[in-house]
Amino acid sequence: MNTTWASWRSRRPCSLLLLALLVLITIGADYLSGPAIHFPIFYLLPIVFVSWFGLTLWSYGLALTLPLIRIFFGVLDPQSWHSPALILNVFIRVVVFLAFVYLVRRTARQHRMLQREVQMLTGLLPICSFCKRIRDDSDTWVQLEQYISNHSEAEFSHSICSDCLRQYYPDYKVSIPPTNQG
Repeated sequence: MNTTWASWRSRRPCSLLLLALLVLITIGADYLSGPAIHFPIFYLLPIVFVSWFGLTLWSYGLALTLPLIRIFFGVLDPQSWHSPALILNVFIRVVVFLAFVYLVRRTARQHRMLQREVQMLTGLLPICSFCKRIRDDSDTWVQLEQYISNHSEAEFSHSICSDCLRQYYPDYKVSIPPTNQG
């Protein structure tokens, strides 16, 4: 599922307000703490929020913009903010936040892929009560083994259970363990 900004916003009308509030609270806490105390971990919250929903431009934009706000704080109060350390910290934050965006987006993509795979083999499958073939998405009937092999990484080896061995090959004498039919 490729989530775009418009579909995300229409499904979650409060989410945009929540995101804006989260960013403002984070920036406000960082400014009020002054130059000595940093809250870069809180900047990750809005970045994770937009990265998880696949909003590429927004997530990379926040990863670049939020650390640059720290430079703006230095312009507001130049005596208490030290330029070389400030620039270095901003650069480090940008690199870390961009790497974090990449990792969160990759994890979210893998999560969505796993959800699709799980949904592929769940739910109701139309199966013929006689030949046990399954009707696939294109309305063709395929063997059960072929369907499962096409939709998963499972492979089949054929054998015969002890009940069928007794029923279809009664003359075949092998010590057959009794089956548990409960």
